[in-house]
Amino acid sequence: MSLRALRHLLHTSRRRFPPDSSRLFTSSTSANNVRPSGLRTLALVSLVGIGAYTAGAVAPLPVFTFIAPRPALGPPANPDSPESLAYTASLEEALQSLPLLNNLRNQPDADEWYEARPYKRFPEERRVNNLTAGALRGPGKLALIPLVRSKYDESEAIAFIHVGRGLCGHDGIIHGGLLATLLDEGLARTVSAS
Repeated sequence: MSLRALRHLLHTSRRRFPPDSSRLFTSSTSANNVRPSGLRTLALVSLVGIGAYTAGAVAPLPVFTFIAPRPALGPPANPDSPESLAYTASLEEALQSLPLLNNLRNQPDADEWYEARPYKRFPEERRVNNLTAGALRGPGKLALIPLVRSKYDESEAIAFIHVGRGLCGHDGIIHGGLLATLLDEGLARTVSAS
């Protein structure tokens, strides 16, 4: 663009806007431009922050417990204590009354399925050196022997496994390696049966 064309463009743009047109783009009164002082802003932010923290500490929303779960008690030290045995019995009762399990037992094809409890008759000398049948067994861990519903032709199987909080990788989240191990054992059962 030449210098002459640039001067012409500048001259024509001045003619479009009156000399006092700068008032169109800025406020004419200073009362509209009042900003709170830094101290008032800091006090307001602090008050809102303290209020939100207090409300969250008193009555946390359930969704926040996924982000920061509350610590839980660890598994009991003695798996043969009366408290541990009562806990395991209550879990077994809860397992037997699961709606999904009862629905499966009442299906029209229920006579094509059988139920098994793997590791129930596992010899003690083999149990001590087995991860899921021995080392991880007990209240707060794998408290119950899994319940497996399987078709007689071994084409399908459904396993009900209780995994306790003592097997968490992070508090409230079951360790992914353990879940992979349980999946591996479940698939191995189905594959070896066919």
